[in-house]
Amino acid sequence: MKYRLLSLLLFGLFYIALSQYPQYAKNYFLFPIKPGQKNYLSGSMGELRPNHFHGGLDIKTDQKTGLPVYASADGYISRIAISVKGYGNTAYIKHPNGLTTVYAHLEWFSGDLEKFVRKLVYQQQCNEIDYVLMPNEIVVKKGDTIAFSGNSGSSGGPHLHWEIRDENEKMMNPLFFSFPEIEDNQKPYINKFALRTLTIESRVEGEFGLMEFNPLKSEGIYQCKFPIHAYGLIGLQLVAYDQMNGTSSRCGISKLELMVDGKLTFVHDIQKIDFTENPLMNLHLDYTTNKNQGSYYQKCYIADGNTLNTYKTDKLKGKIAIFDTLTHSVSVKIYDSYKNYTILYFSIKGTPNQKSYKPVVVSKWQKNQKKTSYLTVIEHENILKINATLPDSMPAFMYKNAEKKQLLLQYKNQNTYTFLHDLRSFLPDSFAVGNLKKVFNYHSMLLPTVDNNINLGIADIIFPQKSLHDTIFFQSSFVNNTLSIHDDCHPTIGMYQVQFKTNGSVINKEKTSVYQMAGRKGLKHNGGEWIGNNIKFKTKYFGDFVLAIDTILPKISFHKKVNQTLYFKTSDNLSGIAQWYGYLNGNFIFLHFDPKFHVIFTDLPPHVLELKGTLLIGVVDGAGNKNEKIFTF
Repeated sequence: MKYRLLSLLLFGLFYIALSQYPQYAKNYFLFPIKPGQKNYLSGSMGELRPNHFHGGLDIKTDQKTGLPVYASADGYISRIAISVKGYGNTAYIKHPNGLTTVYAHLEWFSGDLEKFVRKLVYQQQCNEIDYVLMPNEIVVKKGDTIAFSGNSGSSGGPHLHWEIRDENEKMMNPLFFSFPEIEDNQKPYINKFALRTLTIESRVEGEFGLMEFNPLKSEGIYQCKFPIHAYGLIGLQLVAYDQMNGTSSRCGISKLELMVDGKLTFVHDIQKIDFTENPLMNLHLDYTTNKNQGSYYQKCYIADGNTLNTYKTDKLKGKIAIFDTLTHSVSVKIYDSYKNYTILYFSIKGTPNQKSYKPVVVSKWQKNQKKTSYLTVIEHENILKINATLPDSMPAFMYKNAEKKQLLLQYKNQNTYTFLHDLRSFLPDSFAVGNLKKVFNYHSMLLPTVDNNINLGIADIIFPQKSLHDTIFFQSSFVNNTLSIHDDCHPTIGMYQVQFKTNGSVINKEKTSVYQMAGRKGLKHNGGEWIGNNIKFKTKYFGDFVLAIDTILPKISFHKKVNQTLYFKTSDNLSGIAQWYGYLNGNFIFLHFDPKFHVIFTDLPPHVLELKGTLLIGVVDGAGNKNEKIFTF
């Protein structure tokens, strides 16, 4: 008993400590866009984004570029970057308090920084740079204009991405520093929630899988009117957002607390984010549901393989255990960065599973009757769920090589029969019930704690240790010259390597590359290195890969002239623009490239006041096809 009391005391102390945000210095930092004026955000700290947590703030810039960006505090420029990807044009300022502010997606730089960058570009004769400066090489004062807001890099529209990082480069929540420019007295809201079965014996409303619920909102509180029937080990998931004053943009929540029967069982508190933890976002998220439906379900429990430092939890890691027939109370409290909170209440009634139905053998007459039958197969972590819609139940079999195992029916919903198979027992070749059959492409079970080397005949695949988050029941096939590597509804943590074997069937290797099939976006260039008749490439995504040849030159044409700036349109049919360069009268000239608008434009050297003479523009695509054109002005 004393150990239990001690445990409760420690957990209580942790809860009290966690309920108080750490103290952040107020008035140290200046808001970098329109300081002193009301402003708005399009993105907040910890928001769920594709394959990463959003770090810092996305500050609106009146839907345009060119707004002055101010240094948030005294310091020196510690790093500058120019890139067509990621953060785009970026400035980093190191401050005396050890923190660093980051200003990304800039249109261009200003003042002494602008002169320094342009000089550096022409010295290195390179259109993209990432340069670390010496301390005090460029000193800035709080309120200095260091740049102008833009839309560079992977930005989806004009805004300033702004971060505050600690001495270990971890991203901090800027809103904890209290900026009057951003107002938020609105409570976050809950779109929907779901309960997921976590073992083969678990059920929610008699079903196995993910069951969604839409709570009712009354006086700021979300609740379900009737209890949810469930049994076994259950995981709660939540789709929730924050809404700030004066904007329709959806932002992310800052903190989440789960209580079961009055006991705190799980906390997710985003105060800092380490870049190395970003891949784990795909484990905090229900990745499969996100891929299939687009819903951003946050897990209120720790998934296998998830080592995020944002969690505090109990021995069940936030999973809800229902192994009785009692009614259990569940509440979820979500906070935004301003400590506005919303609560969801619902109850779970322990309801033991119905007994499995015994297979019923139907007569020959029944088998010959016309009927509409179909089969759906979904992999829920370790469990394979098979739904067969049939007029009658009949024996179901799972096959492995020449052996077969009869599967008992788990439950029935009208004329849909559900069978479950634990993939850890064996990886099947196929499943059959009645006139329905499903062939599987399972190859092997991969463990995250070891190197996994796979020989598929057509390809060799190497998954290094820790490139997988958890055990993977690996599937692969090669059909119509397409190599399918598992499926894109499962995430990886790190890169893995593939060596595609062509057996000499590829003639023009120089122009042949690996591409990933990206749905309506077509083919995404992945590159690759030829070694004899094999092409080796690395990727961090599952999906379908093909070899394709690209021999068509990229295109480039003059677009317009604005003052002394020349604009050119460019395009490529397949592999995309990889390099661009220009020479004015034989001398290097700095060129900006915006791949979102397929535009290249000139930036004259400091000593050149007027553009005269011949200008050579060159573009190279991902397959190495090069096109050059000479323009005379």
